[in-house]
Amino acid sequence: MNNNPDKPREFDAVLGGETPPPVSGVVLGGIEGVKSRLKSPEARERASALIDALRYQEEGFQLVIQALKDPSDKVQLFAARLLRDKGGQKGKQVLLRHNPQQCFTMLEDWQFETFYPNIGITSAISTAYNVNLYREEPNPRGGFDIVEDFNLDALQVFLNDTQVSEVEALACWMPDVSYLQIYHKECQILINMLCKASQRLRNLKALFIGDRRQHEYKKSRIYLSDVISILETFPNLEVLKLHGNPSNTLFSKKIYYPSLKTLILETADNDARALAQVCTLELPSLEYLELWGGRCRYSHFDFFETLFSGELLRNLSYLGLPSFENTDVLVEALVQSPIIERLAVLDISMGTLTDNGAENLLNCPSVNWLHTLNISKNCISPQIIQQLSQLDCRLIADSQEENYRRGQAASRYWALHE
Repeated sequence: MNNNPDKPREFDAVLGGETPPPVSGVVLGGIEGVKSRLKSPEARERASALIDALRYQEEGFQLVIQALKDPSDKVQLFAARLLRDKGGQKGKQVLLRHNPQQCFTMLEDWQFETFYPNIGITSAISTAYNVNLYREEPNPRGGFDIVEDFNLDALQVFLNDTQVSEVEALACWMPDVSYLQIYHKECQILINMLCKASQRLRNLKALFIGDRRQHEYKKSRIYLSDVISILETFPNLEVLKLHGNPSNTLFSKKIYYPSLKTLILETADNDARALAQVCTLELPSLEYLELWGGRCRYSHFDFFETLFSGELLRNLSYLGLPSFENTDVLVEALVQSPIIERLAVLDISMGTLTDNGAENLLNCPSVNWLHTLNISKNCISPQIIQQLSQLDCRLIADSQEENYRRGQAASRYWALHE
């Protein structure tokens, strides 16, 4: 039990816990005392000092900014969380310059650890858990081999743990064996199991479902099923990240869901019907939306009409549409839409954007209102990159395709084509 609510428990601010206490008044030792505590070798003490630093207006604010480079990752995340939740617009501007994703509620707000059934939940308040949905055994080479592709035994032990009601973040990891296909019926079994345990998971705020393979250009071959029951069953969910190939009924019906702040669908093989379903969800608190394209087999972008209108996503600030097949057409629709005027960050990286599509960005005045425009890993000429760099926003434009031959669009493929 934490007897002093004004002092952070370890990881509190980076785990999606309660918002730090109000910052008002002064503390013993004044600003010099805060500075002294920020030199402590203990990360927990430095994090505690940051809360007090914000009581000292600009000087304290600068101390929190400096803590974004603290030697401890946990203190860095703590500082980012304070700037996001207590720093107002000025704090968010700092984070946009430092790391745009830190402006938003993300899975990275929590510190994840692997759940071991023989150990159980050891620190529910300060730890988020990865639960492996497969079984592995040691091999003679000193590593591990997967001996069962889909196994929910560990998850069942996790759900039965006496401390599970305090867990805020959960990652359900599928195996990461190359080219393994786990079909959506297994995913549906998992979803049903989670929903059945919703009363025990009553504090769940962040959920990841998918495989754990992290590769720049090869993404999951897990097949996702209908996840609408997740939203219906978990009313406090703020972050939902799905890593896999969606079925054509990823969200089987329209829903009003006021809690969700971040939605990510990362895949190499999206489905136009799944994208259309995402675009019709009414998510008034959503700030961060990331939808990967890949091999979607679409011929137009009519399914984005509702999304681009901004009517259902009134607070959207970050829009990521990476790895689309026909990025030029996507950009043409986007720059004519109302939503472009609301965004702080637009990510259209890893696609097929050419100079023709980039011209639409250059000719759109609202692009200058963005804080960050990410067009990396496309196929834009150095001359157009130079023109884009004159826009009144931060431009990320690295790793353009060097061997692209003008007029032969077939020579370019989007980044996640497999």
